[in-house]
Amino acid sequence: MKRKEPLSKRTPAKHGSGMTRLRILLLTVFCVLRCASASGGETLRLEPLEKEIHPWQTTVIHYSVPVTGPCDLLLRAEDGSMVFVVSQGHQANAGRNSLHWNGTHEGREAPEGRWRLCLEQEENAVEVPVTIGEKAPRILGAGMEASVADRGSIAALSFYATAAGSLELTGPSGAPLARMETEAGQSRMLFPVDLEDGEHLLTLILTDAEGIASQPVSVTLSVRDAADTPEPTMEPDRTPEPSPEPKIFTPSLGSPWEGQDKAVHYWTVPMDIRDEEAVWKALTAPMTVIDNGKTEKAQIVIRASPSQESEGVGSVTCQTQGVHVLERGEEWSLIECYSSSFHNSPILNWNALVQGYVPTRYLTEVIPDQETGYVIDKLTQRMYIFREGHLFSTLLVSTGLSNKRQPYNETRSGEFLMTSKVGTFRSDNLSCGLAIRFNKGDLLHEVPYILQADGTTRNYRICEPKLGAKASHGCIRVQRKMTPEGVNMAWLWENHQKNIRLMIWEDWQGRQIPLPAEEQKVYYNPRGGLYYHSADHCASVDRADLVFEAFSYGDLDREPYAKLDRCEYCAPPLRKAEIEAINAVYAEGEDHDPVLTQARESCPRPLK
Repeated sequence: MKRKEPLSKRTPAKHGSGMTRLRILLLTVFCVLRCASASGGETLRLEPLEKEIHPWQTTVIHYSVPVTGPCDLLLRAEDGSMVFVVSQGHQANAGRNSLHWNGTHEGREAPEGRWRLCLEQEENAVEVPVTIGEKAPRILGAGMEASVADRGSIAALSFYATAAGSLELTGPSGAPLARMETEAGQSRMLFPVDLEDGEHLLTLILTDAEGIASQPVSVTLSVRDAADTPEPTMEPDRTPEPSPEPKIFTPSLGSPWEGQDKAVHYWTVPMDIRDEEAVWKALTAPMTVIDNGKTEKAQIVIRASPSQESEGVGSVTCQTQGVHVLERGEEWSLIECYSSSFHNSPILNWNALVQGYVPTRYLTEVIPDQETGYVIDKLTQRMYIFREGHLFSTLLVSTGLSNKRQPYNETRSGEFLMTSKVGTFRSDNLSCGLAIRFNKGDLLHEVPYILQADGTTRNYRICEPKLGAKASHGCIRVQRKMTPEGVNMAWLWENHQKNIRLMIWEDWQGRQIPLPAEEQKVYYNPRGGLYYHSADHCASVDRADLVFEAFSYGDLDREPYAKLDRCEYCAPPLRKAEIEAINAVYAEGEDHDPVLTQARESCPRPLK
C-alpha cells in the first residue's frame, strides 16, 4: 500500500488552491478597508503651534484622531497636572480636524506660562509645547453712531477698549482711514468720510503697548452723495405742525440721570427687539457687578447716602446682577438698578428702580459672553435668543405673577449673568427641570410638570397653557417644545456658557406692542392644518418634507385663516385683537398691576 504524504506536504488540488487564495485576498482587502475606515488613515496627532497664544485672539488648532468620537484638548503642566480646559468632550471626526480657540474657556482666560497642549481620546494621548502670553486687547460694542453718512462729512464711531493702545480703522480695500491713541474704556473715533457711494465694511484693530493686536472688528457704514439727498418740500403758505416726539422706553426710564449716559448698554438701549444692532451692542457691552467675595446668592444693601449707617433703598445680588454706575467715588459710588428684593432680602422694595450708594471696592467689571445673549421682555412674555449679532430664535415664557400676599413673585428686571446649573428642583407639587441660576432665587427653567401616579409620566398640562403670560413665582419658565430653529429649554441647558448676559425688560406702563406689518408672512398647512406658524416648517409636524403655505398677517382674521389657532411651538405673532387688548391694559395713565403698585407704595422711603 502506498503511504500517504503528511498533510503539511500535500499539494492542494488546483481548483481548491485558487479558491483559497481568492478567499484570503478578499479577507485581506476587507480587513484593510475596515481598518482604514475605522482609523480614517490617521493616528492620534497634534500639529505643533507656530506662535504664542494670547487669550481673546483666535488660534486654529489642527489635530487628527483615528476614530470618530469625543476627545479632550487640555493644558497640562510638566508634571502632568491639568492647568486649563481648552475643549472637553469635543466631537471629532476620524481624520484631520480643526478647532478655533481664543485662549479662554467659559469666560476665563488661560494662565500665562509654558505648558503642554494635550490631545486625549479614550486611552491615547499626544502633546505639543505651547506658550500662553498676555491677553490680547479687545474692542467691544463697536458701531457707527449714524448708519448713513454723506460723502465729505465727519462720521463718529463709538467703541469700548479693554486696554490702552493704538486704534486703526481701515476701509474695504485695507487702506487706513483713521488712526488714534485710545485709553481703556468707552470712547469714540471721528473720521472724514472719503468713500464712494454705497455700503462699506470697515475694520477696526487695536494694538496695545506690547504690540499685541486685537481680533479685527467690523462695522458697516452706508455712504451717499450729499447732492443726492432730496431737499424737503413744502406746500406754499402751509407750515406743517411738528409731530410729537415718540416716547422712548429704556430700562432707566424715570431715573434722574436718564439721558445723560450716551454709551449703548442695558440701561440706555431702547426696548425694541427689532433693533438688532442696538440690542446686540447692549448684550455684549461690559457689565459692572457687585463682588464682595461671597457667594452668588449673597446680597448687599444699597444705601440712601454714602455711609454704612445710612438707611437702605434697595437690595442688589452679588456677582450676577449688573448695576449702572452713575458716579464713581474713592470710597462710595452712586449706582442704580432694580431692587432685587426677595421675601428674605435685607431690604424689601419690590422690583423698584432705585439709585443709591455701594462701596466702590465692590464694583467689578465683567465682559459677558460675546457670542450669545438673551432678552426677556415682560411685556410680550417672550425670550429672544441672540447669536453673533442677530436674533436667532424666539421662545414663549412665563415671568412672575405677583399677588397681594406675595408681591415678591414679580420677576426682577435688570441685567444678569447666567451662572450655575442647578438642575431639577421642586416648587410645591411642581417639578422644574433644567434650572440655571441668574439672580439669587430666580432661575431660568423648563415649564414645570407634575409626576403622574406611576412616578415617571410627566404632566405639563397645568403650566404649559400659561406660557406667553405671567404665571410663575418669580423664576422664568421656558417652553420645552422646539422652535423651527431647534431651540427650547433643553437647548439652552446644553449650550449654557457661564456669563451669558440675560437682559430683562420692565413692562413700563405706556409701553405698547407694535402691530406686525399687514404684509408680514405667516404660515399654515393648507391640508387640514389647525394652527398658524411663524415659519414655513415647525417641530409640531413630524413630517420633515411638509412645507407650509404662506399668507399675509393682514389676512389672519379673514377666511379661511380666521379659524386657525396660534402654534405653541414657534411663537407666531398674536392676532391684532389680542395685541390691542394688551396695549389697552398698558396704555399711558392706566395701571396694569395695581397689586404691585400698592405693595411698592407700602414700602417706607427711605427703608430701614
